[in-house]
Amino acid sequence: MKFKATSLLFLILSFSYFSGIALAAEMITDVGGNWVGVVTLENGQELPYDITISQEGTTASGFLAGIGGPDITITDVRLEENILYYSSTRPIGGAEVPFDYIAVISGDYMNITIIRVGATGPNSVLSTLTRRQ
Repeated sequence: MKFKATSLLFLILSFSYFSGIALAAEMITDVGGNWVGVVTLENGQELPYDITISQEGTTASGFLAGIGGPDITITDVRLEENILYYSSTRPIGGAEVPFDYIAVISGDYMNITIIRVGATGPNSVLSTLTRRQ
C-alpha cells in the first residue's frame, strides 16, 4: 500500500511540474509581424515608425524603417514576458547614434519608449504606440 501511495504522489508531482512547463511555453508573447505607428518630436513633427519582427520562441530579429532615416537592423533583441528590448544604431548628421527601445506588448499593440543613448534634452526620449498590421 505504501508503494502505491508513493507512486501516486510521484505521478501527481510529475504532472504538475510538466503542466507548468507546458503552460510557461504557451505564455510566450507573440511579437512577430509588422508594427506601425508615428513618433512625434517635441516640435510637433510626426515621423512614421515601422518595425518588422521575426520570432522563434523567445528569440527575435528584425529591422526598423522610418523615423526619417534608412532601414536599420535591430540588435540585442530580448523578450521577457510581454516586454521586448532591442537596440539600433542610426546615422544622424554624419555620426552613428545608438538607440535603446523598450516595448510593452498588449495583444496587437506595442507601446515603445525610444531612448537616444547618452543624450539629454529635446527628443532624447520619445514614445510611440504601434499596432500590428
